[in-house]
Amino acid sequence: MSNIGGVLPVLTVPFMSDGSVDLDSIPRLVEHCVASKAHGVVIFGLASELYKLNDSERIDILKIVLAAANKRIPVIVGTEHSGTRAAVGRSVEAEKLGASALMLYPPTFVKPDEANVLSYFKAVGSAVKIPVIIQDAPAWTGVPLPVSLLSRIIKETPNVNYIKLESPPIGDKAKLLKAEGFNIIAGYGAIHLMEDLSSGIDGFMPGCGLPGIYVEINELFKSGDIEGAKKLHQSILPLLIFQLTSLDTLIEIQKLLLKKLQIFTTSYCREPHVPISAERIAYLNVLLKDIGLKELQGV
Repeated sequence: MSNIGGVLPVLTVPFMSDGSVDLDSIPRLVEHCVASKAHGVVIFGLASELYKLNDSERIDILKIVLAAANKRIPVIVGTEHSGTRAAVGRSVEAEKLGASALMLYPPTFVKPDEANVLSYFKAVGSAVKIPVIIQDAPAWTGVPLPVSLLSRIIKETPNVNYIKLESPPIGDKAKLLKAEGFNIIAGYGAIHLMEDLSSGIDGFMPGCGLPGIYVEINELFKSGDIEGAKKLHQSILPLLIFQLTSLDTLIEIQKLLLKKLQIFTTSYCREPHVPISAERIAYLNVLLKDIGLKELQGV
């Protein structure tokens, strides 16, 4: 399943109120995405609270996600690490377990120079046969990835041939990287989705709370109904802007939506976490009511 594209929701990891991983909710979340006709799922992205999981939990979660997907859709697995050797180990293990593709942002603890970024992605790409997605998110990582460097990476390691662009506007960079052979995935919470789709992206990674909406926008756009896609995107834009106040807010809102849908047992986020205030949750509920999302009707 090497064809990665379309709507690729980033799965949040459910926890019980005591902070333990809620393993029983994970298959329901995957099925939620499959039933919504998502084209794949991502586990261990930034919105997965990956930085709060130990290695044993990661393996348990990944096995459940893969079993729930049951090869019906691709499963993209985040395997980044601050150490190159450790990132290679995680990547090889994910491929053996059945990952369809990998996604990594560059090391962040020790800010790497271009030579170290190059050796990092070459080491991972050379160790696996599946596609590797580079996550270009300098606002989060503090590590810029210029086109000249990315061009060297894909030339020297051809299976590192996807890039997720997180710094809008992405159009100019996407065009340059397309010419270098990259497949383009858009991120940044789908706020700029219409502009991203117009720039010829191959796929995008939204939140997992309401994946069906993104599938509908994507299908409208691909069918030529640009105005219909724009109208639907504009209807949810207030929610997208609200939830991207911070990464913590984005994660918690996905969990609140999934709890409303009875997919998650709780909306608990592991510490450290800055929770949404009661006033902002009240505003969120008003926002959802005003938007009139059909997925939440009767919930």
